Amino acid sequence: MDISRIRAYLDYKPVTHQTPDELFADVLQKITYLWVDEKMQIQRAFDYAKKYHNDEKRLSGEVYIIHPIKVMEFLLELTPDVVSLQVALLHDVIEDTPATYEEVKQEFWNEVADLCVALEKVAKVKYRGEERSIETLKKTFLAMGQDLRVILIKLADRVHNIQTLHYHPAKQKRQRIAEETLKVYVPIAKRLWLYVFQWLLENGAFYQLDQKEYMRIANRLEKTYGDIDAYKDEWILRLQQICNEDGIAPLEVIGRLKSPYRIYTKLNKYNTDDISKIMDIVAFRIITHTISDCYSDLWAIHKHFTPIFAKMKDYIAIPKPNGYKSLHTTVLGMFSFPVEIQIRTADMDKIANYWVAAHFAYAEQRKAVSVSEKQAAWIEKLQNLVAKYQEGSDKDTFKHELDIEILQKNIFVYTPKGDIIELPQESSVLDFAFRVHSDVWLKFKHALVNSKIVPIDFRVKTGDIIDIQTFKNKYTASKSRTKYLHTPSAKTKLNKYLRQIEKDDLNQELTPLINVKLQEYNLPLLGHKEDKILKLFPGDQREQQLYKIRDRQVSITRFIRQVYWVDLVPEQHHGPIQKQIISKKKETALVLNKDTDLKIIVDGDKPMEVMFCPECRPQSGRPVIARSWKDGIKIHTMDCVALNTVDPAKLIEAHRYWSEPTIYQAKLTVLMKDTPGVLLELLKLLEYLNINLSLLSTGHQTVWGWKDVFVTIDLPNPSKITFILKELLAKKDICKSVHYTFMDVVENW
Repeated sequence: MDISRIRAYLDYKPVTHQTPDELFADVLQKITYLWVDEKMQIQRAFDYAKKYHNDEKRLSGEVYIIHPIKVMEFLLELTPDVVSLQVALLHDVIEDTPATYEEVKQEFWNEVADLCVALEKVAKVKYRGEERSIETLKKTFLAMGQDLRVILIKLADRVHNIQTLHYHPAKQKRQRIAEETLKVYVPIAKRLWLYVFQWLLENGAFYQLDQKEYMRIANRLEKTYGDIDAYKDEWILRLQQICNEDGIAPLEVIGRLKSPYRIYTKLNKYNTDDISKIMDIVAFRIITHTISDCYSDLWAIHKHFTPIFAKMKDYIAIPKPNGYKSLHTTVLGMFSFPVEIQIRTADMDKIANYWVAAHFAYAEQRKAVSVSEKQAAWIEKLQNLVAKYQEGSDKDTFKHELDIEILQKNIFVYTPKGDIIELPQESSVLDFAFRVHSDVWLKFKHALVNSKIVPIDFRVKTGDIIDIQTFKNKYTASKSRTKYLHTPSAKTKLNKYLRQIEKDDLNQELTPLINVKLQEYNLPLLGHKEDKILKLFPGDQREQQLYKIRDRQVSITRFIRQVYWVDLVPEQHHGPIQKQIISKKKETALVLNKDTDLKIIVDGDKPMEVMFCPECRPQSGRPVIARSWKDGIKIHTMDCVALNTVDPAKLIEAHRYWSEPTIYQAKLTVLMKDTPGVLLELLKLLEYLNINLSLLSTGHQTVWGWKDVFVTIDLPNPSKITFILKELLAKKDICKSVHYTFMDVVENW
């Protein structure tokens, strides 16, 4: 982009020399690709917007309707369809005026009203620093995923808002909007290859954020390269003559000076303040007719000027993955410093500046913008990421994946066949394998980069040719390889594959064992039409139960009895479980309901409300425990997750009325004083409580002067753990904390 355009862009003055109608008429005349009736539809949208905005004024002092006209004018850079132009004029009427969605829908097409609402939703999310940018991006990407025109109109809207931002009196708000522009909208414009929008936005935002630094660089440019503008036309004419001498008349020759923001980023990249080290500050672009003309012009340029061959790039022979094609060469001899020259056809130039390659469809179909394959893939990636975030992914994960997969500058590597693969920076050869094909990363053997064997964690760079060698019949994917992956998408693929393998192994291991036990009880096997297990635990819930069995949190027998308790427990014990008001005496064993099998041991002689946990829903045949609850008690199963946060002092013993003797194992982790005789005190306590000790071990000091003691005990009744916890915690001089988990049942059913 010409530096003069950026200068004019920043030096915006309110429109006072024209009326809104005159300005709109001038902009409308620039639209040469639409039919007369379509222009009339745009005129109707202008009249509607002007009526509703009425005499509103912006902070610049100009009437508000000027802003929608300017947005439409910027949008013309993309050759938009008639709907997009209407929305550009109407984008604020629903949000800022009495006009409603229904009115706009009735007056215009449904999609006009829908696009206005989508733009309103994006506008409502304000940037509040790095953390809040996640929400802004999410809303923006959601809207973009629905219709690409939303983000294109929003970008045009932001271009004009940044242009007039210096009229806003609040410095803090100016900087917030500028920072949001750099963090949110510039990366989107860049990824959509809307370079004109990108350059205007980044330089406008840079000017607002650090005007002093902007002016310092701009003044350096003027001081060092101030004569460029004076000689630019002369050199453009000279380049045209050079091409004409070889019989190839170019369509156009353009000269430009690198923008202040681009120079600022390059200076930071090279960690220098010396502008002279940047070799492409001055560049010329030759636009010609055909590909053969491009190479002819390149030869002609090299005959007259000395090329720096290390800086030559042939993006026609090997295009960038986004479709960019051009010849780049850097030469000496035009000025006292190197000059970059780009040579491309008119079609290449259009794609380079606007990656909305197919432009808008403005025919009778009035469809959304047609996008290229690469662009569609990027938008799909965005949609998947947003959907993942909506399903429950946390903000930190969302931001991490967003930075790596979407916004981060990528590198481009090659397969042995010459196919280009786009990867985030810092990607390993294993990341590359995941992008190629599932068979490649599943059977990964080793990698060759530029014909040399490299380790699995080797970081690839742009231009590398990567060849992945695989095993024929051996699968090497494993959890340990996660540490060699940089891209979240590759990690997700690997973890998904490993989870599926684990599930398959789990089913293969436990299904026969469960079926054997089911046969012993004459119950339906797994998968049978009368199988209650699959009905009670569908999908992932079944796997969760299998994990509990595998990890010995529950035995197969107990699991089956929990599912089929109605079939296994005598009928007289099936009665309903319900809330009751009962009177109790101290240390009284009480049957809550004649039809239930529960006995509760409580203290006190006042009437008490008995409730049952709605989460675990304790039933006959399942081990239970009670806890004090308001003016009563609440009954839980022993494995109820609600007990994890309950104070042990509030636990009360409960047991099944009809059950036969059963032994339960519990593992205690006791943080005890690291002094002689403490273990003996613990053993005496267990003996006093008549508790059988199965295993005793100690760990390392976890807190100065305290160490973990691991105790495995046998309990005839699981709720008896309450007495142990209370007795241990009462000895504060030797016991700091106690945690317990129940292990498998020692079967006696």
